[in-house]
Amino acid sequence: MKTMIKFLSICTVVLFSSCSKEWLEEKQDIKLIVPTTLSDLDLLMNSEIFIYDGRGSMEASCDDFEVSLAQYNSLFYDFNRKLLTWTIDEFPRLGGADYGEEWDYAYKQIQTCNVTLKVLTKITRTESNAGLYDRIEGTALYHRSRAFLNLAMTFCKYYDANTAERDLGIPLKLDADINEPIFRSNLKLTYQRITEDLQAASVLLPKNAVSGTHITNAGAFALLARTYLYMDDYPKALKAAQNSLAIKSILDDYNSFNPVVSRPLFLKSKEIHIQTQLSNPYETSSTSAYIPDQLYDQYNDNDLRKTLYFRLRDGKFIWRGHLVANNLAGTAVDEVLLIGAECEARIGDKVRAMQMLNQLLFSRFKANTFIPLSAATNLEALDVILAERRKELLKRGLRFQDLKRLNKDPRYAKTLVRVVGDNIYRLPPHDARYVFPIPQYIINYSGIEQN
Repeated sequence: MKTMIKFLSICTVVLFSSCSKEWLEEKQDIKLIVPTTLSDLDLLMNSEIFIYDGRGSMEASCDDFEVSLAQYNSLFYDFNRKLLTWTIDEFPRLGGADYGEEWDYAYKQIQTCNVTLKVLTKITRTESNAGLYDRIEGTALYHRSRAFLNLAMTFCKYYDANTAERDLGIPLKLDADINEPIFRSNLKLTYQRITEDLQAASVLLPKNAVSGTHITNAGAFALLARTYLYMDDYPKALKAAQNSLAIKSILDDYNSFNPVVSRPLFLKSKEIHIQTQLSNPYETSSTSAYIPDQLYDQYNDNDLRKTLYFRLRDGKFIWRGHLVANNLAGTAVDEVLLIGAECEARIGDKVRAMQMLNQLLFSRFKANTFIPLSAATNLEALDVILAERRKELLKRGLRFQDLKRLNKDPRYAKTLVRVVGDNIYRLPPHDARYVFPIPQYIINYSGIEQN
């Protein structure tokens, strides 16, 4: 029992009375010993534990920012510095806020979903409660899949259909029983579980959100598209993206944003499927880090993102966007359009690919200045789309995973370079350091295999 509790780092069922403030939003003044009703489960699945996403370590290790020697030395944890310089040898337990522990926090989310799904089996689905029942089940499947995907992106190799049955996946905790034996599945089973559950969620979830913290079927399809993209399954990723856009395709017009305010991007963006943010990005992707000049210079002068995303400080540009506390983790319409565009280009329809990209960029440029882009070949279209993907999806915790997949293609493979004072650090393509070590305290308690 002690081993399993430490492995999952969960409070389990008994925590509902002692840790209710931690699990539920403060506005929801409720104390539960065991959830037994649909109302209980509805509150549980809208608890603040689902606000945060993992991948903070991935964001800290990508090439979308740089730091000065003074910034580097000011980082509180040595672990932060190791993430920056790709010298991490162990994922420590920092002992700070829960959301900083990516493995722990993901399995807390998973356990919450498993408890919900188990209780649902004891409640009869009727004609009168069907809508609420299905929404709760779909929400649990969605959030569990989201946590599984975050873990797989961080602690597993990039998906390769040729080796997925041999490559290590993550422990697929599917039951609320904490005494259940724990082992690492293979990567094929890991992604199979994610995609199957998201497909089920897309059927169960409603089209209209109850609030900004409730997911809909458009969001389930969007996460499914993200998953298939990271499996290099472009036809299925395209289909999921199309299904998502058929339900929700609205874009924010960046001409309507006020560039004078400190955080110009709306917290309540119409594009976002659900309001989530990256778990603690280890202090490196915050507004203190500098944007590399070579990245900033990629934005056209008429591109409103150049003004809304960045501001000048001490002669260098820093991120000043908002999109949920500066680090949007959830999916949004812009990402789905980029997934669809990329898949169209890879499958062979450069015209449709550029149409989807232009649909996005039209909302990002100053009024009456955007000239639709075109491409002579599918490869040219792909080049443009991938460049725009990096510029649009800044601070989403996706760049590191994109580097892992793009490194498979010699045309896009890149050696990352970080200069800190007089020291130069490098991360070449295909390096084993693209897969983070599972926290050692988890290995010690559970005995599961280390990367």
